[in-house]
Amino acid sequence: MNQADDLRHLRRSNALADAAVTAVQIWLGGVFAPESFVGWICHRARLLDLAGSVKAQGNTDMYIHVQGPQPMIDAMEMACSLGPMDANVERIEVRSMAPNPRLTGFEVLG
Repeated sequence: MNQADDLRHLRRSNALADAAVTAVQIWLGGVFAPESFVGWICHRARLLDLAGSVKAQGNTDMYIHVQGPQPMIDAMEMACSLGPMDANVERIEVRSMAPNPRLTGFEVLG
């Protein structure tokens, strides 16, 4: 990263730090390879600096809880709807949740 990139990243980080924290549960329905999709979701959540968790139920349902600034949650929702190459996301539902101020990190459940 050069100096201009560093400055852009710092400005974006500062702007997002001021954004209100929101939380949602994202349910994905489709056909997935659970192990690779869970890893992919964790990677995206960490890149977007979101806290929360992911849980696969079989190869057809994925439950994701994410918390952070709304623009990053929107980006996560878009990324999940597209999914990785080996996932066929057919349905997506998003429900608002109350943020948990003690929630940190992103983990795999179950």
